[in-house]
Amino acid sequence: MSAATIGGAAYLAAGGMSRALADGPATEIPARSPLGLAADLPNPREVHSADGRFRLDLRMLQSEIELPYATARLRLYEGEIPGPTFRVLPGDDMEITLHNDMPPNADPSPAVLNTPNEFSTTNLHFHGFHVSPKGNSDNVYLQIHPGESFNYIVRLPQDHPAGNYWYHPHRHGSVALQVASGCGGMMIVGGTLDEVPEVAAAIERVLVFQCPVVDSKAEDLESYDTIWSLDAERFWLVNGQYRPRIYMRAGEVQHWRMLNAGDQQFLPMTLDGLELYEIGFDGNPYPEARQTDEIFLAPGNRMNLMVKALEPGSYTLRRPAFSQGKQPLDEVPMAEVVVLPANTSRIAPEVKMGTELPKGPLPKNKVLTDITDAEIVRTRQIVLGVSDVQGMFKDTVFTLNGEPFDPQRDDIVARLGEAEEWELVNTTPFPHPIHVHVNPMQVIKINGEPLANPQWQDTIAVPAAGTVTLRMRFTDFDGRFVMHCHILPHEDLGMMFNVAIQA
Repeated sequence: MSAATIGGAAYLAAGGMSRALADGPATEIPARSPLGLAADLPNPREVHSADGRFRLDLRMLQSEIELPYATARLRLYEGEIPGPTFRVLPGDDMEITLHNDMPPNADPSPAVLNTPNEFSTTNLHFHGFHVSPKGNSDNVYLQIHPGESFNYIVRLPQDHPAGNYWYHPHRHGSVALQVASGCGGMMIVGGTLDEVPEVAAAIERVLVFQCPVVDSKAEDLESYDTIWSLDAERFWLVNGQYRPRIYMRAGEVQHWRMLNAGDQQFLPMTLDGLELYEIGFDGNPYPEARQTDEIFLAPGNRMNLMVKALEPGSYTLRRPAFSQGKQPLDEVPMAEVVVLPANTSRIAPEVKMGTELPKGPLPKNKVLTDITDAEIVRTRQIVLGVSDVQGMFKDTVFTLNGEPFDPQRDDIVARLGEAEEWELVNTTPFPHPIHVHVNPMQVIKINGEPLANPQWQDTIAVPAAGTVTLRMRFTDFDGRFVMHCHILPHEDLGMMFNVAIQA
């Protein structure tokens, strides 16, 4: 069986053995509960690299999905919500053949730039990866039309930072609708935190948060009006399940890898009654475990969270009421965390149980050292805005420095090996999560206030009417890539820049 046919009914049974894929070096591991319980939330299906290579055929197709709140035809990888988790190692070569098996586009050609268009044309982005943006690597300027296939070859550097990343479509004009369908999946680069004894001893959960959007008037998601409003309530899924149960044992510590793979809504979350410790963010470990009482994931963000269960009982992972745009959003329960007695017989005795939290400093990412004042060769100000333009979608375009996206224009030209400081200035009444491709950024100030712990991220929420100051080194790779708002309707409507790095 080829890798292109391992989705859907071709799953191995939950809890079954892993296997090598027939057409190349990679290993499949089925979706299964970490604790071996039928009622427990399973981790998504996984595909692992083998012998330094990751080879996969990945189909994107329109699939009929039974959601808890509707039946819908959604554009998905392998017909799955979420797509399979990719596990690779620094130095691996990834070869992914993306097959666009979606129906033909219905809209006339040519497409109007910075409006929603060609919902069945796509490409593939490796979000957060420090890899080449050129050719058939992480090149988001590519367009793969229905009926076409494209062979991606992505080579991870030997010193690539370990951590949580993700993959999703990135074709300008159709990215928001495709991600709003539930198209995307986690990518994990092994190493660093995995080698911390307390982390290695813990049960690991991959938690992908998505909110597939359904048109109330049709089974097919074809209208951009369906996803337009920031304030529209969404039905959040965790690993494709609505309000699932997550099981733990009293005294247990689990390692949760969390991803906000939604198209536009922020995810502030709380989990009262358990102890929470952040140990990494956007693929980068923290210097130490930081106890917290709130989880915050902007669209595109990932978090490493150590969760310690205390007393047996039932606890709610919830998104509290908050406002992102004009109207407040109600509180939403996301999942139920069920804590069983430590000596429960319902869990197989061979299932490990970590009980300790990381002690002392966590291992540093040797590649990402603080960017000093002396390194900065240039400062820039980038203004985030929105304008009324008659004839565009909703008569609206989003802008950076007063201009909507133009793929032919180089908005920022920098040199390989240099470092710059950028100030992002938000002139709109709502926050924007800004994502920069290829090179991670060190966030040093928010609203002009220096951070006690300058943080490495690839997606940063710029507060409404606020500012963020960040620094970035342009290392290893020249070529053109983009920075943009990860509220994806804002990207489709123009809030994206071209960055050209010259050797």
